[in-house]
Order: sequence, then C-alpha cells, then structure tokens
Amino acid sequence: MELKKNKIFSILLSVVIALGLWAYVVSTVATEDTRWINNIPVTFANEDGLFADRHLTLTEGRNATVNLKFRGNRQELMKLSNSNVAVIADLGEVTDLGTWRLGYDVELPDNVKASAISVDSRSVYQVEILVDKLSTKEVPVRATFQGDVESGYVAEAIELENDTIDISGPQELVSSVSYAQVTLERTNLSKTVSDSLSYTLMDEDNNPVVSDEIRCEVDKIGVLMQVNMVKEIPLVVAYSEGGGATLDHTIETIEPSTITVKGPAEELETLNSLTLGTIDLASVHTVYTQDFNIVVPNGMVNLTEDVATVTVELVNLKEKTFRVTNLELANTPDPEQLRATLGTLSIQVKLRGDTEVIDSISASNIRAVADLSSLGNTTGQFSVPVEIYVDGFSGVGAMGTYSVLVSISEPADAETMVEVSIAPDGIETGESQIAGTEDAYKEEEKQE
Repeated sequence: MELKKNKIFSILLSVVIALGLWAYVVSTVATEDTRWINNIPVTFANEDGLFADRHLTLTEGRNATVNLKFRGNRQELMKLSNSNVAVIADLGEVTDLGTWRLGYDVELPDNVKASAISVDSRSVYQVEILVDKLSTKEVPVRATFQGDVESGYVAEAIELENDTIDISGPQELVSSVSYAQVTLERTNLSKTVSDSLSYTLMDEDNNPVVSDEIRCEVDKIGVLMQVNMVKEIPLVVAYSEGGGATLDHTIETIEPSTITVKGPAEELETLNSLTLGTIDLASVHTVYTQDFNIVVPNGMVNLTEDVATVTVELVNLKEKTFRVTNLELANTPDPEQLRATLGTLSIQVKLRGDTEVIDSISASNIRAVADLSSLGNTTGQFSVPVEIYVDGFSGVGAMGTYSVLVSISEPADAETMVEVSIAPDGIETGESQIAGTEDAYKEEEKQE
C-alpha cells in the first residue's frame, strides 16, 4: 500500500516538472513571436532649424502616427508600447514649402535588447507632411476680469507682464490672429491679485483661433490687479485756543464735510478722519472763513473734492478794551552793568471772554510783562513783545499782539524813554515824552 502511494506521488511530481519545463520553453526558450504596436506618434527632428534657418513651418502631418509589427523574443516584445517606441522623421532635408514624404527611424527603449527585436512590417514606410512659409506677428494682449469684489472695495485695471506677444506659424493662421485674450476669474475680492495665466488667441470677430501649428513666445502671462478699499473719511480742523476763545465758543462748518478715499485696505482701515490744518482762535474775531487744500496720505487717492471751505463762528463772547498801566519787565540785566527803563506808560489791550467775566474785570487786574532775556547785553531802544496776564480771572484772553518800548543803557547814561500806546493790532501810536514824568501820566489819564 505504501509503495503504491509513493508511485502516485512520483507520477504527480513528474507532471508538475514537465509542465514547468514546458512553460519555460514556451516563454523563454521558444521566444520568437510577433506583435503589432499601433498609433506610435511621429517625432520630428531638426524642427527648430527648419523654423529659424529656412522660415518654414509644418502645417500638416504633425500628428501623424505609425503602426509597426515587431518580431523577436516574446519576453522583449512584451516590453514594447506606443509610449516607449520612438518613430523619428528628420526635417533637415526639407528645403522648401510644399508636400514632402519623409522616411523615419525606429528607436527602441533602453530596457529592450535591440538584437532580439526587428521590425517585421509597417503601416506606412514614409510620413507625408505639408510645409508652408513661416509667418511671424506681434499681437496685443487684452485682459478682462470676470467675477466681483466685496462691498467697499474697488478693482483697478489689470496690469500685464506682457503687453504684446510674438506668434509664428503658417501665414494664413497667423494672419487670422487679432489679439491674445487673458481672463482673470475671481469672486469676493478684497485683496490685490497676482497670478500667471494661460491665454487664448482670438480673431477680429472675437472667436478663438485654435491650432497646434501656431507657436507662441510665452505659455503664460503674468497679471496684477490692484484691489483697494474705498472709504468715506470725515474732514476735521484742529484749533489753537486763545484770546479767550475755546472750542466751546465755536460753531464750525466744513464743506464738504467728508471725502471718499481709495487706498490699500491695511492703511485705509486705520484712517478715521483727515485733519485739514490748524486755526488759531486768538486771530478770529467773529466769523472766519478759510479754504484748505485736501491732502491725503501717500498711496491714497481722493475721489472727490480737492478743496474744503471751513467757516468758524465764535459765539457767547464779549470784547472790551482796557488801558493797562501795570507794565512789568522780566529777566532784566544786572543793574550794576546795564539799566533797563520802560519807555511806555500804558498800552490799550483788548480782552475777550464770557460776558460775565469781562464785565467783572478792571484795568488793575491786567498786567503786561516784557521778557528781556532775548536782548542780552546790548544797549539802545527796543520794541519788546509783552505777555498779557489777567490776575484772578480765567477764561479770558488778549486779542492781538502788544509790545512796549524799552531802553537799555549804561547806568550813567541819561534816562529817557518814549510813551507808546499799542493798539490791538500791534501798531504803535502816541507822542514822545520825557520818561516817567508825573505830568505826562496825569495828562494821559485826562485824555481817557
């Protein structure tokens, strides 16, 4: 029984070995076979030379294919396909336009033993092509935007890396091209866009010109489209309070009161007002009007008015003129070296402030102080500006500018000075008198 089992096993093993030997012989030893590889694309050599040197172009035949029947080792044949077998036709022999029939070479992939493979049959032995005169043309590039921008933003005109491109190809095709169209597509834009886009050649009727025979200078064109924020900005003015006038006394009108500004979002978002300039209230009497040029920050564009008119009216203020005799000198020189003498007995000062306050002030509350620190050690007569102080009262101020005449002399020099009354506009008026005389002062008081 055991012997019988061994015999059966030996028979089965022999069958398996025989089948393996047969498969090996069929696939490896008995390797010769044939195989068709269809639709192998034709590659054209020396085409650049054809374009550059002879001004010719291939108009038909560029998409030609060849079917080849190969004979050889079956294992090597299985490595072939229409993507790794090359059919190469040489355009170097083409010298003029017209129809040409070119032979071709067949190149096998590197992983196939060329000695084990041969071409047994071909669908065609020559490739037919049509050659035309090469035409070159410069065409403009047009850009369009398809999409939308977010509310509060505006898109600028598209800027192109290339305003024109050169195209070349068959004369008839090239002449039909009118322009190159590039289209930027975006939605809900709020930022500047920069991209490199493909384009389409178009004829004069705005129809696409599609052909593999046309060569273009570039494959893509760079585009830049600025997207800016648009914002309404209030116009304001700054005030320098003075002459008893504060912001509480002003009624302001600005026309226009706002402008529309366009600019980069990151800068415009923080711009909440635009200051036109500064108005000194001490120089404003009742109503003041001034035109200001509207100047926006760099990088922004004013989309509306260039000039704004500002009108300021002062209310709830009273003016009153006082003759001030309380004249003081500050920062006088060393009396042992130089002597400072006032040459002015009194000045007329116009004060302004709230009615109740103005009515409560008398001339004795007012001091005019001349600071001599800027005179140094010089001698002679000088008109020195004075600061007006109203002791014991706030919310009032002097209108205009005032000055007094001061004499700086050696201690032994004769002492003379000139009485000068100063109007609110700073113009000196009055007659020359002997300095400090009692009679002159009394006469002045009588004239009041």
